[in-house]
Amino acid sequence: MVAIDIFHEPSFAEKLSNIPSFCQLTALLAAIAGYATRFGALRTNDGASDTVQLAAKSHRQPAYFIDLAFKYINEALAECDDEMPPLCVIQALILATHCRLTQGVRGKAWRSLGLCVSLIYETNLHLLDSRKVIQTEDPHHWQQDEEKRRAFWAIWEMDVFASTIRRTPTTINWNQMEIWLPVDNTHWFSGHPASSCFMEADINKRWKALQDSGNQSSKAWFLVINSLMKNAQIACDPLGVPAISNQGYHQQMPNSQISTADSAMEARQKLETLANAVRCFTWALPSHLQYRDQYLAFGAPVQGELESQRRQHCSIYNIFVMTQLTRLMIYRYDAFRSQNRPTETSGRHPSGDSAGRNTFGLLETENEARRQYYEAADRILGIVNRSCEDHVQHINPFLPSTIWLASAVQLVRKHFARAQSNRDLVKSRFDVLYLTYKRCVQFWDIQTALQKNLELIEEQLDARNKKLEVRACPTSHEASNQTSEDTDMINQSASDQDGHNVERGLNFDRTARQASQYIPETPSVPLTSSTPIDVRLDITAQNHAQKHPYVADSLAMLDYMTPPQLSRNQVPEEYMVPPNSHFLDTIYQLDQALDWPTFDFPGGIYDLLSG
Repeated sequence: MVAIDIFHEPSFAEKLSNIPSFCQLTALLAAIAGYATRFGALRTNDGASDTVQLAAKSHRQPAYFIDLAFKYINEALAECDDEMPPLCVIQALILATHCRLTQGVRGKAWRSLGLCVSLIYETNLHLLDSRKVIQTEDPHHWQQDEEKRRAFWAIWEMDVFASTIRRTPTTINWNQMEIWLPVDNTHWFSGHPASSCFMEADINKRWKALQDSGNQSSKAWFLVINSLMKNAQIACDPLGVPAISNQGYHQQMPNSQISTADSAMEARQKLETLANAVRCFTWALPSHLQYRDQYLAFGAPVQGELESQRRQHCSIYNIFVMTQLTRLMIYRYDAFRSQNRPTETSGRHPSGDSAGRNTFGLLETENEARRQYYEAADRILGIVNRSCEDHVQHINPFLPSTIWLASAVQLVRKHFARAQSNRDLVKSRFDVLYLTYKRCVQFWDIQTALQKNLELIEEQLDARNKKLEVRACPTSHEASNQTSEDTDMINQSASDQDGHNVERGLNFDRTARQASQYIPETPSVPLTSSTPIDVRLDITAQNHAQKHPYVADSLAMLDYMTPPQLSRNQVPEEYMVPPNSHFLDTIYQLDQALDWPTFDFPGGIYDLLSG
């Protein structure tokens, strides 16, 4: 098992023979079978009846063994009574929980993970290496402790994955982990103690401590980049879901604009720190774990090899894809959230000149963040294209959700490309990633709504584009009515200047298109408008989902898109200034839709892009 490596292979047969309890032994073997049967070719007796063949097939499915494993795990835990369970029971629970989480982070899998974490604290695995010195340790005792470390970090990895999917805090307290990162299998299997380090709380020290320890274990380096990914996800939502979704939040806090600005600035600083840490991580990564656009064949193990090509390529793939997921987490904050952020300077309205400079700087940040965001998705596409056809069988089974996210990014990106050739190019990228994800779903039996959601989003985006094309070419009668309404607007505006107190919101709505029955209209605001967004207007995705639950559930986010600017005469002057040197980059122009910065992602679509 490449993805989950928790057994000491040279002594595994001896380990099984030393398990005294039938329940414990059956639980462990059933859990191993539940993971391994997915890789074995199913053979049936052609002479047997259909009923017998169907029964034999059902009893060799992973789900059968996983259910069997949990049955005996529960019995083994009951046998332990108030005594601490042995490591073999914890390992059986890890494998069975891992298989369930692979299929989806749902109720049974979530509760099984909670039991894993409870056993960590019951057995004090999180404090295994407090006050220990590797050099003075007995090799046999060190090997046994390394097996316990593997068990702890397997649970830690599942905790990070599940909490990322469900967007919750981790169950394991990272501030109370006194356990070394795992070392490579060569030292472990040979019984030669090797140095390692703790998972540092300071993200700037995390990669440095691992580098200084000399530990070149692929699992240790994967765990470090995985931790940075989780830190990035937490930093991306500095206000938290409850505060954002509370409709009375801004009214209850008169200084909310200042506090929100401070939180946004703090979040951006954390994300920049994380981006720098990721860059340092990639530079410090041992050379044999670096991806340099080489072809990954995932060759089968050869007897006598200390480390197979499959294991090495799997390590390279896992670390690289997790690095790109971390970058997606970091850069999506500036790429998609700017329209809902208040000015980060103070609670006061900026002057015209300073507002222009701040807005231009914000545009630069948004453009760069969006470029980095799309680049991360393209890099995932790159390694998928340079891997063997069946590589989805050998990678970490928690990574298909990352491939899905990369395909979702390409899907939304396609609908903001302007030229047809660009849309075709991005669509081809989406097809490769999406079909790869479907292969993952088929092999790992992933049972989530992600695939259906992606298809639904594509259908609604296509329908939205067709509506925009119709609206962009009005009939002569509609154009005449529009001109008349524009004249009325000008006359009414002049009356307002003469002292008539008229609601300007009503005047604006006279030229707005018919509002959706369910989704409120949001007027298009020029990119460089110096008028700050009123923080009292709670237009977040969570608030929208509360007010309009049915359309949020169906991902009906499309009416928030403003019509594309098809004519230069229709584009505000501010749009016509190239924001930076990337404006003339053909690839970069694939992603530069004029209305993107004012686009909001209500309901499920924001969660789609935010991981």
